[in-house]
Amino acid sequence: MSDTMNAWQEHWKAYAEAFAQPLQANGLVSRFVTNPNVTGLYAEAWIRSTAKNMLSHRFRISTGAVIRPTDSYRGLDRVCQCDLIVWDPSELPGLFECGEFALVPFAATRAIIEIKRTLPARRKLLDQLSERRKLLARREQILGVVISHPTPLFDRVCDPAWLSEQNPEPPMTRLLDNDNGPDTDGILAFIYFLAQVAGNNRVVVSDGSIKK
Repeated sequence: MSDTMNAWQEHWKAYAEAFAQPLQANGLVSRFVTNPNVTGLYAEAWIRSTAKNMLSHRFRISTGAVIRPTDSYRGLDRVCQCDLIVWDPSELPGLFECGEFALVPFAATRAIIEIKRTLPARRKLLDQLSERRKLLARREQILGVVISHPTPLFDRVCDPAWLSEQNPEPPMTRLLDNDNGPDTDGILAFIYFLAQVAGNNRVVVSDGSIKK
């Protein structure tokens, strides 16, 4: 391995450590609360904040539900709650928007992220993501983000094919391992997803190369 590649990998490892520090159990949050239900809510809020930092110049970030014209025929009680919705209010304004909550029109929806603190059942999240794909006109703009998991969930090269609806499984990634160490490739995959939603087709990966 060349010294240049080593330098790139060390750089992105340090980047991932700095990026994920607010989520790690040894961070300042754990000095006040360790209840996983509370820390899980914090993690969701942190991910929404990160999405806002990258996307709010073009889109709005909300939690709530996507509303389709056909839902009145399917049964309104079957409308799905979504953890994070990226949407464009210049297409259509949201319904009953209040703070971070919104009922988002289908035509305005650009991406959906489902967030899990842990992943006891991989199949359950995959099925959930498959259902969420039906809420998007561009069905590839879907991602599952798991805060902590013992094994990597991202094992593909970062490129548009990773997000393609032709893949047998919807994309997912983790941010931390079970020891609360940052997953460098998983974090870069999360950032890459947001970059694709923003319309930025370039991303630097951990070996220093640029993917388009």
